[in-house]
Amino acid sequence: MDLSIKLDVELQEEMSIPLLIDIFSHMILTCESITHEKEESWYLTGDTLEEALQKKAFNEYTPTDLLKTIPYFDCMESIWANENKALNVKYTSSGLIYNLEFKLRDISISNKVSIIDALGYYFDAYKIVCMRIDTNGYRYNDKNVFPDRFPVGWMLYLNKIITQEQVPMAAQLITIENEKNKGTLIISKEGVFDGSNKDDIKKSNEIEIQLTALGLLPLIREIYN
Repeated sequence: MDLSIKLDVELQEEMSIPLLIDIFSHMILTCESITHEKEESWYLTGDTLEEALQKKAFNEYTPTDLLKTIPYFDCMESIWANENKALNVKYTSSGLIYNLEFKLRDISISNKVSIIDALGYYFDAYKIVCMRIDTNGYRYNDKNVFPDRFPVGWMLYLNKIITQEQVPMAAQLITIENEKNKGTLIISKEGVFDGSNKDDIKKSNEIEIQLTALGLLPLIREIYN
């Protein structure tokens, strides 16, 4: 199963090399927690595979001198371990909202608890604007109801308090409340969500419709504009 995790985070400081290294380090740990696999090396991207393999970013958890001396930032920095694992950090010119993106392919997902536990660090470390977790291309294949609004997929975190009474069809609602965040993690299905399964798609669609009717599902442009 392919797993896609997207976190839109608001940082209290401008992006820097030390901060980028710290984010990537924790993203690597998150991948290990979810996949139960440890990679010896992670690489920066290149125009060809041969070029990329010369641009090692991490030896296990240790950043290389190359990563420490990136001369400038593009709009996105990426590292990868193999064809099934890629981590991206995208950032805007305003330096406010950053997108941390995990793309993990062909993995066996044990349960939602392991994923929630693995992502707990981010709720404590960053102000989360939005968090989305999809499997098997739910959003990529346009299975969500509203193309201009955030998809629910398997899990969706919104920085607002939502109750079970408001969205009774959701499998679980987890309130996140700490110094950084106050919101709700909406979980559409108790077991593993399959973004290509008709019943799972229907369940997520129902939640999207209900949230929109209540004015709780934001437009994408409300976040990025």
